[in-house]
Amino acid sequence: MRSVMYCFFTFVVFAAPPAFAQDVKPALKIEARLFHSRTGFFSEDVLAPDAPGLGNVIIGENASSSAIVIVRINTTPALPTNTKLRLVAKETSTNKTTANARVKLRKLLDSTVTVPSTAADNTPVYIGFWLSDVGCMQVALKANLTTAGAVSATASATLDFLCYE
Repeated sequence: MRSVMYCFFTFVVFAAPPAFAQDVKPALKIEARLFHSRTGFFSEDVLAPDAPGLGNVIIGENASSSAIVIVRINTTPALPTNTKLRLVAKETSTNKTTANARVKLRKLLDSTVTVPSTAADNTPVYIGFWLSDVGCMQVALKANLTTAGAVSATASATLDFLCYE
């Protein structure tokens, strides 16, 4: 009886399709790189844990007033062809220098793109969004991945820009 149960258990575990793999949801990761106006090069990821602060990035040797936001999509199983990625970038008023001032906050970007078909082969996909005229106000970033009309993954980050003038 014991060997019959062992055989049955082995058959169920190894013969059953991995149903849990189908339940894995996509994961999003947001990166941001400053575009250096004087050199034409991009910085390292300014959202990385060891990234330098973003104070006064509009001046100096690596002056920057624009950035590229990169959303990495990791997914298994493959995404359907109608999958959309939306990124919203809004200025926020949590800077100490602007908290008491009357500052008109702007929506810098609200863009939705179709995820490229390269996401169909279960490999990471990167999608870039350009932000212009940044540098002194914090920017809240929110990414939503939508499949079949329903949000299947979200990610958010904050670019902690600050100017000391």
